[in-house]
Amino acid sequence: MDKSDVHRRKKFKVPKPDLNVSTSHTWTIIVVIISFSLSVFFSFITSAAMESLTIFFAFMLLLLIIAVNILFDLVGTAVQSAEEKPFHSLAARKVPGARESISVIRHAPQLANMCCDVIGDIAGIISGATTALIVAELVEMFSLQGMLPSLILTGLVGALTIGGKAMSKGVAMQNGNSIVFIVGKMMYFFKRLRKKR
Repeated sequence: MDKSDVHRRKKFKVPKPDLNVSTSHTWTIIVVIISFSLSVFFSFITSAAMESLTIFFAFMLLLLIIAVNILFDLVGTAVQSAEEKPFHSLAARKVPGARESISVIRHAPQLANMCCDVIGDIAGIISGATTALIVAELVEMFSLQGMLPSLILTGLVGALTIGGKAMSKGVAMQNGNSIVFIVGKMMYFFKRLRKKR
C-alpha cells in the first residue's frame, strides 16, 4: 500500500444522507413546554377519571393508553422511514393528502420526536399512574398483601407496551409510505373541514 492510498483513506468522509428535512433548535424548548403541560393535564384527567371508574373500565382505560402509545410509536417510526419521491408525482396529479404527506416527511425529526418521545413518555407516565391506582383498588377489594400484585401488573403493562412497540417498528418500516399517506389524508381532511367552518 503506497502513501497516496493511505492519504486518500484518511481524507475519506462518509457523505450525509440526501434528506430534505427541516430542523429547528427552538423545537427543544417547545417540546419541553408541551411535554410538561400535557403530562400534568393528562395525569390530572386520568387520576380524576379513575376515581369514578369501576375496575373493569379502569383496565379498559389502561389498555387504551397502551394502544395509543403503540400507535404513535408506529407513526413516528413510519415518518422516519418514509421516502418523499413517490409523493411528488401524486402531488402533481393533485391527489388529496399528497402535499400534506410531503410536509410530514420534511418535518420528520419534529414529528418523530413528538410521536415517539413526547406522546410515548406521557403515555408511559399515565399508564404507570393508572397501574398504581388499579393495584390500590385490587388490594382494597380482595384484601391482597405484599408487592406481588403490583409487580405482576407492572410487568404485564411493560411487556404489552414493549412487545407492541417492537411489532409496530417492523410494520412501520415496511409500510412507511402508506402510513405517512394515511396521516397526510387525515391532515387534508381536517384542513378542508377547517376551511368549511
